[in-house]
Amino acid sequence: MIKNFEEIEEFKKDILEIEPNINIETLANFDLPYLEEHDSEMIISIPNYDEQNNRIILFLSKEKSLIYSKEGLKDYEKKFHKILKKTYGESTVISFLYIKEIVKKYFREFEKIRSKMNGLDLDPVSDDIEKAGRALRLLADRLEAIVQILMNLKESELKEFDVQLIQTDYDLLMTRARYELERCRSHIYRISSLRTKAEMRSNTDLNVTMKRLTVIMTFLTIVSIVVSVPGTIGAILGIPALSNAYFQNYTNVLVWVLVGLTFLSIILGYVYWKSLKMND
Repeated sequence: MIKNFEEIEEFKKDILEIEPNINIETLANFDLPYLEEHDSEMIISIPNYDEQNNRIILFLSKEKSLIYSKEGLKDYEKKFHKILKKTYGESTVISFLYIKEIVKKYFREFEKIRSKMNGLDLDPVSDDIEKAGRALRLLADRLEAIVQILMNLKESELKEFDVQLIQTDYDLLMTRARYELERCRSHIYRISSLRTKAEMRSNTDLNVTMKRLTVIMTFLTIVSIVVSVPGTIGAILGIPALSNAYFQNYTNVLVWVLVGLTFLSIILGYVYWKSLKMND
């Protein structure tokens, strides 16, 4: 007998009638897929990738098989109609298909992360790289746990999940899960490369900023020098003892000297300013 649930409380109630020692709340909070075996029962909890962050929980026992999932299966009877007629065929096929569907979502999640990483190759942003790294490590841990569950199910003696009935499909799923796990692991190393790119970009931006600050400070220095030239000359001429004794007869010459020195400082400052901008 197989019974499906969409509400966790109803699911929990039916399980406790069969096995009171199982803690559903604990299973529902695990981030990783989990399998727990008892003498005549088995419970499998697998977190899902969806908007509600739901999971599937499979409880297989001699009395009945209970399945908690927000999603249903579609169009599987035609492909497995012969197996469904066999003893324990229905519980085996339905449990397998639920596991397969959620593993497919793991594969799709990897493609999403991989697509983000491809974008980060072109635009390495440190915060986004760290987010991608955390998501990738979690997915790799989940896939590793799934592979272990598939191995345990194959070795299990629980009749309600008879791998021999679906041997080919089961082996294909395990092979694909292992392949995706290796891809996840290889992309974890890619995160280190992205971090290096982000650091290099940050250093480049810092160097550009320092150059800009240098140019700005140089400009302000040039301005202060230009302003100080006439100010210095004017201060000297403003001393009566000096101006009357030495410069009284050369007023016109001093004016032209003042104007010339001011323009000379402006020209020299402008040339130096242009050289800084060209180097930048």
